[in-house]
Amino acid sequence: MVVKSATKKKLMDLGVEEEYAHKLADDRKWDDVKVLSTGEIAQICGIDSGTSQRIHEIMSSSIKSSRASTDKSEKTVVRRRKSTRSRRAKSMPLEEYDKPAKLESIMRDIDKEDELFIKISSASESLNANLTPRMISDLALGLQARGEKKVTDAKAKKLVEEAAEQVGLAKAVPYEAVGITTAQSIGEPGTQMTMRTFHYAGVATVNVTQGLPRIIEIVDARKVPKTPTMIIFMNELDSKGKPLSTNEKKIRNLAASIETTTATDIATIDVDVAQRNISLQLNVGNMRLKNMTGAEVRDKLSRALRLFVQADNEDKPKSLRIVPGVSKEDDLANISSDPPTYTALLQLEDKIKKLRLKGLPGISRANVQGPSDSGEYYISTIGSNLGKVSEFDGVDRSRTYTNNIIEIYDCLGIEAARQAVINEMLDTLDGAGLEVDVRHLLMVSDVMTNSGEVRAIGRHGVSGTKHSILARSAFEVTVTHLLQAGIIGERDNLSGVTENIIVGQPVSLGTGSVELFYVPDNQ
Repeated sequence: MVVKSATKKKLMDLGVEEEYAHKLADDRKWDDVKVLSTGEIAQICGIDSGTSQRIHEIMSSSIKSSRASTDKSEKTVVRRRKSTRSRRAKSMPLEEYDKPAKLESIMRDIDKEDELFIKISSASESLNANLTPRMISDLALGLQARGEKKVTDAKAKKLVEEAAEQVGLAKAVPYEAVGITTAQSIGEPGTQMTMRTFHYAGVATVNVTQGLPRIIEIVDARKVPKTPTMIIFMNELDSKGKPLSTNEKKIRNLAASIETTTATDIATIDVDVAQRNISLQLNVGNMRLKNMTGAEVRDKLSRALRLFVQADNEDKPKSLRIVPGVSKEDDLANISSDPPTYTALLQLEDKIKKLRLKGLPGISRANVQGPSDSGEYYISTIGSNLGKVSEFDGVDRSRTYTNNIIEIYDCLGIEAARQAVINEMLDTLDGAGLEVDVRHLLMVSDVMTNSGEVRAIGRHGVSGTKHSILARSAFEVTVTHLLQAGIIGERDNLSGVTENIIVGQPVSLGTGSVELFYVPDNQ
């Protein structure tokens, strides 16, 4: 490790203390230092958040001033020639946020006109009880389940008081070890989970990962799950105002357009070693299912391979022939004198088999499911590509869902990813017949997403980025963490649970959060 003297000098010139400048310049250039976040500065220097924030502001002000001076100086502008080829926008335009409509969608499952709901809601307002509309709705449904259709004002107030008391008891008290409670709540039933798989309806030999492996995928924040899936819902009406979600034919056409189609799905591929060519015998039935024609297949192969594709019929070909190295029809005359090599033939065969003729990357199978009780059809997929699927006309983006949490984060943001973590863990536990308090799942999702990105519960994520040296060392790669901390002179303030247990002193939670002193009366 070498301290960059130029970086250290620049930091000291800006007003950063020598001790902190020395640590920040350790094997780092100025370009690497100026992009450090407040948390990274605190971890490197072993300082509190207030001091790291001050150092970060010093560096930020320096960057802003240098940009301002650059703007004032003379510039040479180089303009790129405008391309004549138009490109489609990579992302969909943002829709205007409609708050009333959003609130209405949240409360669409609540019967606000119900007499019991109105009565309990008015009692909650009069008592100033902190009950949400969902809580009030659950109370009303509970009364209906017991056969009660009406309730007096006095009974409604008593009901609200008891509910508010239970809500207060359910809240975590100050200095309660909620992390430990969460770990126990999820860990104990997690030991009863098995290596389960869920058979996908209507699809042979396809299983969806469930049980313990799925829980591990979620908390590890895997970029691609073992079995990514999507549920694609359609709008009730299309752009022309005609029914869409109940139109099976249109939905099947959409499923065929998003499902990946390769040459092996629609044709039999044979390699003629003697003639040095590859022939494709097209399957008319499979092409009809994929909503493709022989001429379309020939054109796609020709454009993708940049080779001449010979067909037995120009309009409705059933057999195609491709020769390696032949890019136009005139070159066929030279085959006898200069035949392609056997290696080139095998390479071309492999390329044809892997070539995607139609569909979206990542979606290997798309099946139409339904109709539901309301007559609605939807598409279930093996594979996921949320960004591209959302660009199709008619797709209901508010209900379309994928089990790939990282993909949700990339397309919809960190809040959507947080909710996806909760939903996936809850569904997995429910599928295994296990009941875990949803607040504990909320705790896990908050820890994984509080930095603005989805982090794994491991040494490459949450556990590996803790401020405490001992806490990091207690998880994995102990020697590495201790050696690194010793080299840079890092300090441990012993503010957490793990590090205090290691050194054998009370933690600052529960009974350890209170210090009692005895003062005799004579003093």
